[in-house]
Amino acid sequence: MSHNRIDMPAVADSATWSQAKPAEIPAGAGGLAGRLTAVARLIQIGAARAGPDGFDVALLQAAEDLLARAGERLRLSAEHTVVALAGGTGSGKSSLFNALAGAALSSVGVTRPMTMAPHACVWRTDGAGPLLDWLGVPRRYRYGRATALDSGEDSLAGLVLLDLPDHDSVVAGSSAEVDRLVRLADLMIWVLDPQKYADDAVHRRYLVPLAGHSAVTAVVLNQIDQLTSQEADECAADLRRLLDSADFRDPRVLVTSAKTGAGLDELRKVLVGAVTARQAASARIAADVDALLPRFAAYRAVDPTISGVDADRAARLVDAFAAAAGVSAVGDGLRSAYELRAVDYVGWPVARLAERLPGRDPVRKMRLGDLREELRGMAGGPVGTRQADIDNTLSALAGDLCGSLPEPWSRTVRTATKSQAESIPAELASALRESLPKVNQIPSWWRLVRVLQWALIVVAVAGLAWLGALLAFGVFDVSAQSSPLLADPTLVPWVCLMVVAILMLGLVTSAGCRNVIALAAERQRYRVVELIRGRIVAVAQDKVLMPIQQELSEYARYCDELRRAGFG
Repeated sequence: MSHNRIDMPAVADSATWSQAKPAEIPAGAGGLAGRLTAVARLIQIGAARAGPDGFDVALLQAAEDLLARAGERLRLSAEHTVVALAGGTGSGKSSLFNALAGAALSSVGVTRPMTMAPHACVWRTDGAGPLLDWLGVPRRYRYGRATALDSGEDSLAGLVLLDLPDHDSVVAGSSAEVDRLVRLADLMIWVLDPQKYADDAVHRRYLVPLAGHSAVTAVVLNQIDQLTSQEADECAADLRRLLDSADFRDPRVLVTSAKTGAGLDELRKVLVGAVTARQAASARIAADVDALLPRFAAYRAVDPTISGVDADRAARLVDAFAAAAGVSAVGDGLRSAYELRAVDYVGWPVARLAERLPGRDPVRKMRLGDLREELRGMAGGPVGTRQADIDNTLSALAGDLCGSLPEPWSRTVRTATKSQAESIPAELASALRESLPKVNQIPSWWRLVRVLQWALIVVAVAGLAWLGALLAFGVFDVSAQSSPLLADPTLVPWVCLMVVAILMLGLVTSAGCRNVIALAAERQRYRVVELIRGRIVAVAQDKVLMPIQQELSEYARYCDELRRAGFG
């Protein structure tokens, strides 16, 4: 078996996943590209809501790092599978590395760390250079198997086997280097020895966090040549128990001896399976995504669906805005103004004169000044009071919507609900002003009625004059030369009846017109109130409902992307 030291060009800098297009993910990645795209969108949504009361910045950074690693790995050689041997000082991982490589490529130590930097042995070196540069393997520690592979070794073509520094090394930087390469490897093989296989440090720091990576993790109990067969079985069973307690799903536990070669064939089968399937890289990234998603799911409610601002809530909001703006009072005032305005035209002049003689005129005050401006002033209202009413309404709406939402969505929906609260009173006042009719314009039939009423007054006055003449000439015989129409006393009752009839006709006409006007005033009040409410609906939609819906849409999109990423 021959080995060559290999020297490969460095890989060019690559953009992070968040800057890359999904199309740049190789087609062979299958549904993984869609999952990573969903994670990128989760980051985008979360970044806009990050902070002390929002998305955890560390989570977003971890997701960014994952996408960067995934983008880099999937754009690099898909023909190679990176398998990392990790373990502590004296576990025998370097001996296993050498045994699998068929040569003493990595220094072996028992009591002190010997592997200071990662070593790599590559079965088929074509295209592996950029991948090794990305892994950060020093050029002097890169070894390639001969192009003509030994019999039986062709099944490992594409394997990149790494011997990592000892994770418990006292050499500065070794632990950080192990952590880095553990994140980058496609398949992790943890090498433990019979003396320290239950070491809490390695389990707590490495194995427990990788419990969700069972598909791309194997645990090797090495140095079984130091144990009897029964002791080896007991240690392996105990190791499986520890992994089961760490929530590993079907943990792969192998027993080996680099010294005697025991178990190496089983380990080699694991490597051949990973290399042949060429799915380890995608499986590792998928496992990383699976491990990350529960942290994102913490920002989703148990029931991710939310009704949002339905028709009933929207109607209550409009009713509250209408009440705060005094729409009902404006409508009533407009109706009264319409009726009072009509009195000047269709009211019986005699009745109006009777009201004014004692100095009482209940409508005179409203007649003074411009009636249109008076109604506009009513529409303006006291801004401070209305602002308080509006704030209370928005707080109630936000509380109703946010009851089932987790943070930060509860906070952001509340913020969206009140984002434009200060501009709402002015918008409501504008809606009222623009909806008021031109009160100085009156129906033409009012003028006709007024002409009729005054014509009746003229006839009544003429009748009274006639009655006076009859009394003067006919009853008191002031002048014998008077016309019979002015001197016949028998006409007095008829003239009196005529005058009374004319006065009654005027009163009846006025009363009938007032009934018609009352109905017209009510219709106008209804039309104006509906017009105002229509404008208030637009204000509520623009200033409140739209910001809320935008935020709830983002929440719904967040839940959808979480499902697309593979959670729930």
